[in-house]
Amino acid sequence: MSRLEKSFKIFSKQGVKFLLLEFLIVFLGVYLAFLFQSYSEQNKIDAEKEKIMIGLKEDLEYFRIYFPDYAGSSQVEEWRESVKNERYPDFSSWRFIQPQYDYIAIEYALDSDANVIDFELNSAIAEIFQELKKLEHAELLLTEIAMEYQAIPPDLQNNEMVALASQNNFLNFKRFTDRYADRAGIMHRIAEMSAKHLPMINDQFGERKLTEIELLLISKNVTASNDQEIQFYVNALKQFFPNLSEEEIEKALTNN
Repeated sequence: MSRLEKSFKIFSKQGVKFLLLEFLIVFLGVYLAFLFQSYSEQNKIDAEKEKIMIGLKEDLEYFRIYFPDYAGSSQVEEWRESVKNERYPDFSSWRFIQPQYDYIAIEYALDSDANVIDFELNSAIAEIFQELKKLEHAELLLTEIAMEYQAIPPDLQNNEMVALASQNNFLNFKRFTDRYADRAGIMHRIAEMSAKHLPMINDQFGERKLTEIELLLISKNVTASNDQEIQFYVNALKQFFPNLSEEEIEKALTNN
């Protein structure tokens, strides 16, 4: 075999090795870049998910704690008694300027993709969102009816036009009472649905993170100015946050 043939044979073997090595380096570079990009994307998704979950928890905790009292069920019963006795109060001052309630996190969550909010949670949040829109509609109707109230001067009680205005006021008061009852029912449903779906959101956090979030919620939203108020809120909040100790709740109340 000639010297040229031997050199070509050796070069071919080394060339193949170099090509394989170069291919391996390129492959590893591309693969590692892909892994880094996937890791970065997952971190963004996880951060976005945590932000949304915290926002949802804040909204739903607010609904389940405050809406039963805001519903005004006792007011409905009082007004229905007035209707039975064919009496009506001055309801002209009732106004529900929209938006009344903050549910930005719910709207944002519903616009998120499946990597952040799964189908089950999306369906649960969508149900609450629908009830919130019904609530807004009921409050708009209440505002419209209240604006139709006609003030009647006491010295014109025997006037025919006054009698007609009084009849209209009474009919509108009946409508107002019915719509207020609708509002109360919707608010109770939202509170119940929020309490039902909150465990699904709580499961997204570790125990320590959940405790941190709940203590921050208390610190941001509840103010107690003396020992009596602190004890009252500690007892009340313990029912909503059973995993928190009384000492943790008291500390959150005094640090806000």
